[in-house]
Amino acid sequence: MVKQFSYSQALLALAIAFLALSLFKFTLHVPAIISVIEKTTQTVDLVSPKVDDIVSEVALVRIEVGKVRELVAQQTPAILSQVEASLPVVQQVVVESEYYSRQLPTLLSQIASIEQQVAKLQASMPAMLKRVDAVVKTTNNTTEEVARWRPHSARYLEEIELSRGYIPEYLSRIENTIVDAKTVGSEASSGLVSGFFKGVINLPFEVVSGLTGIVDADSRSAKYLTAQDVALMQEKVVALLNDSNQTKSVWQNVKSGNRGTIIKGKKATRNKQQCINITFNNHFGDDKETLKELMCINDKGLWKVI
Repeated sequence: MVKQFSYSQALLALAIAFLALSLFKFTLHVPAIISVIEKTTQTVDLVSPKVDDIVSEVALVRIEVGKVRELVAQQTPAILSQVEASLPVVQQVVVESEYYSRQLPTLLSQIASIEQQVAKLQASMPAMLKRVDAVVKTTNNTTEEVARWRPHSARYLEEIELSRGYIPEYLSRIENTIVDAKTVGSEASSGLVSGFFKGVINLPFEVVSGLTGIVDADSRSAKYLTAQDVALMQEKVVALLNDSNQTKSVWQNVKSGNRGTIIKGKKATRNKQQCINITFNNHFGDDKETLKELMCINDKGLWKVI
């Protein structure tokens, strides 16, 4: 009897062979698995004594967690109330944010307009720079013109200074002319000293005789002042003393270049006569001197140096 080939037996044989192969491969990994088990056992042996400590730590943690829960439960109402109180503020912020968001288009349009203006300004900058260059050029030309005029200005200032020097002389002539108009008629019969007819008015002899001491003989003024200077001082001091509204007088002699001021000071009494302190500030060349005299009036109405 011939046996037929059985596919089921062949498949079973292959399955057995594959199982045997798998078992063989597994047996190859058994030593490594045993080694891992041994290491795990050692680790468990090391950890097992600490399990009790870990359990106690976990118990403590549970207690702390309970406390934290109680604290959170106590603070939760206050937190909720603060949140409720802050809700209106948040709503206001939301409303303002919506308002600002509505304003953003207008703001953006304004920014766009400003950018356009800036662009126009940038476009006009070259022309503006040209104008500035023209102004700078004109300023430089003006500076050069001013530099050329400075020497002339110095000359003009010198001439103005000289003109100022002549002004007191002109004022002196005007005042002397007024005095002459008042006194010449009443003093025509009196003796006259030989004087100066250009800008200097002659005083009567009796008046001059009382004024001869207005310049001390030992002073520097007596050394540098001319006879014409002294005559001018005499005339000015008489006019000053006879004018109750005047406290200061100026004299200047163009010919000698000397000048001075006469200042009326405090009143005094000497030998039952009314007196006035007079200060003479005399300038001659680069030098100057101050003289102080006491002028008194007698019963005839004539002033004399005491």
